[in-house]
Amino acid sequence: MKETHIGFTQSLSARLFRLVFGGYVILAIFVTVIQLLLEYSSIQKTISEDLTSIGKSFNGGVSEAMWEMDEALLKTIAQGIAQSSIITGVKITSNSGEIFAEIGSVPLTALIEPTNFLSHTQFYTSNLQKESVFGIRDIGVMTVYSNRSVAIDRVTYSFFVIFINSLIKTTGLWIIFYLVMTKVLSRPLSQLTNVVSQMEFVAESKEPIPLDYPDKSKQDELSRLIAAMDKMQQRLFTASSALTEANHNLEKKVEERTSNLADSLAFNETVLYSSPIPVGVYSVTGQCVFANDAYASYVGKTKESLLAQNFNDIEAWKQSDVLKDCISALETQKPQKNEASVTSSGGNAVWFEYQVIPTVLKGLPHLLIQFFDLSVHKQMQEELLNFAMHDSLTQLPNRRLLLERMSHAISNSKRHRTYSAILFLDLDEFKWLNDTHGHEIGDILLCEVAQRLLYVVRESDTVARIGGDEFIVLLEDCHSDQKLAKEHADVVLSKIQKTLGDEYNLKDIHHTCSVSIGMTLFMGDEQDSKEILNQADMAMYEAKRKIKLA
Repeated sequence: MKETHIGFTQSLSARLFRLVFGGYVILAIFVTVIQLLLEYSSIQKTISEDLTSIGKSFNGGVSEAMWEMDEALLKTIAQGIAQSSIITGVKITSNSGEIFAEIGSVPLTALIEPTNFLSHTQFYTSNLQKESVFGIRDIGVMTVYSNRSVAIDRVTYSFFVIFINSLIKTTGLWIIFYLVMTKVLSRPLSQLTNVVSQMEFVAESKEPIPLDYPDKSKQDELSRLIAAMDKMQQRLFTASSALTEANHNLEKKVEERTSNLADSLAFNETVLYSSPIPVGVYSVTGQCVFANDAYASYVGKTKESLLAQNFNDIEAWKQSDVLKDCISALETQKPQKNEASVTSSGGNAVWFEYQVIPTVLKGLPHLLIQFFDLSVHKQMQEELLNFAMHDSLTQLPNRRLLLERMSHAISNSKRHRTYSAILFLDLDEFKWLNDTHGHEIGDILLCEVAQRLLYVVRESDTVARIGGDEFIVLLEDCHSDQKLAKEHADVVLSKIQKTLGDEYNLKDIHHTCSVSIGMTLFMGDEQDSKEILNQADMAMYEAKRKIKLA
């Protein structure tokens, strides 16, 4: 008798397989798209907040440089801002529209639409303002830009993670579903059809097929099945042989998959060993079980010494949050990410970012810890902060830092009930020197004046340059008695006039200049910093007027 075989692609199992698996693929694609859109939206929001923070952080320094019309400093600050990974462009313009600094990718036309999900470029505009005697003046605009490529670069990593995760799940589900459909539905239906055909063939046979069952009288399910299908017994031997062969094939597949798994583990271990990122793996007891070369090089130890350590005994981890985050990751089974700093053997602060990831190794929970060096990044932040708080020519504190120190002096004055003084200095005939001998000579004079002022005052006092040829000297804790405090300030004022009145050797030019000084005393917080500066400014102009009358 000829048996009819139906291919899998034409079977009922195949139709059910296509229906269920196709629906799963569509659902997986839809969920992946939603995840990517949400990730993209979240990254855009984070970038927008970072742009606002950067714009506000640098507003003061850029305003000071714009007020002084220092285009070189403006470009330097703009280049420093552009070093941020999210910044693609920086533009600084005056109120008249003149561009003082334009770094990176800046749109050709001004952006006036609010940043939204579909925007090609995110931006933040910060108005530059300057406090003067006549009030607050708008002096320009600083705009920082971040185009879509920044968000896309960040979301690309998430896309690959989601894609690989979905691919693994889909492939695994496809294999499982195919095996289940083939073994559970398609193959049994085919076998049942063959058995029925064989039973019809056996029924027509003249000789019955002998059965080999120990107890035919036992009325269990098998006994009743043999009694009902007596002529099927010999086909069971054939089925048994097929089952043996299937088991052999299954064992072969298991052996192949075990070999593939071992190869994958060896490959992953090779990747970790050769990774440029410092990586260490620790057990739940804190014992290090793996350390790559990058980790050993980063901490300045051998891999053998790292494998002998327990993170519960590492003092640097105890003093920072690393140990706490390791314990938290073990308890919650959630990754922990943070920044920390330790002091090197040379006494320098070393900043780093670490990520603690719970994982499973040989069936047991472990922690995989990655380290990322942030020292260069932190150093760049400190340099940018120094640019924002100091005068670029004399390296003296600028107006912004001066106002902070005045606020601190006002608080101390109120707490200790002592007088402090502000001396407002303006160099006489400085414009003449610049016009006659050039700005280079004028800059040399300003630097020399700064050094002489620092030599005269105490280390606790502050010498600041607030623009042009104007300097401020903040004298703290002069005395609790107003008269004695004024006497102390007058002594310092006289020393300054004498010191600054000595001859200057400016390259081949011998120059002598005088200085007009206005002084005011203050105690407590009855006046704020700006009011005190205004009083000292007016006193300086009065002193300059008296010099001219004399």
